[in-house]
Amino acid sequence: MQYLKEKRFSQDLSDRIKRYIGVDSVLLLFSLLFFLYFVYIIFFGEKNIFKLIQKERYRSQLKAQITQLERDNHNLQEKIRYLKNDRFFIEKKAREDLGLVKEGEEIYVIVDGKERKNKKEERWIDRVIQKYQEFRLR
Repeated sequence: MQYLKEKRFSQDLSDRIKRYIGVDSVLLLFSLLFFLYFVYIIFFGEKNIFKLIQKERYRSQLKAQITQLERDNHNLQEKIRYLKNDRFFIEKKAREDLGLVKEGEEIYVIVDGKERKNKKEERWIDRVIQKYQEFRLR
């Protein structure tokens, strides 16, 4: 019995609301609330549009870094292959970096006097010159 009274009361209340507001207004109100909820999710939700844009920018930056690193890797692989196979380049690097010479060649090193006075530390070329002079004196 009481259930019927409550049901009748809720129906009466909904009928009064419908008559007072109108069915179109209720539908408009619900659609407006749904639209506001949708806008809230898009702009302020956990996966909002601003975060999406930020992640897309970060993704494009990472892609650019990846392509740059792939280019660098390719260049380094070419250089490694070149260093392993080219005798002239190997000889050139040995002469420049290690100070090696062929038989009958002499090394000429031009040293700036002002710069030499300022630097008191011994450079690798100085050690090479010293070894070369010791070798020539024998």
